[in-house]
Amino acid sequence: MSGTSFDTEQELTLYTERDLERARRRGRAAGWLQGAALVIAGGFVLKLLGWIPTVLVLGVLGYLLYRLFGGGKKSPDGAS
Repeated sequence: MSGTSFDTEQELTLYTERDLERARRRGRAAGWLQGAALVIAGGFVLKLLGWIPTVLVLGVLGYLLYRLFGGGKKSPDGAS
């Protein structure tokens, strides 16, 4: 018997609807926990560093991403 042939529908079904719903619920809960941890960590970093350095770093990162993903491209005729 090969690894891909199934004799019955039971062998084909790997997960029940209950299993899938439980996985969806746990995935949503994990996402909420990760989001909450990110907000708490971000608040902690802002408290430690202050607003000015954080805003400057975010501005530089934003500018670099802008330049990297499409900003500053020259037109074919050489005019900017």
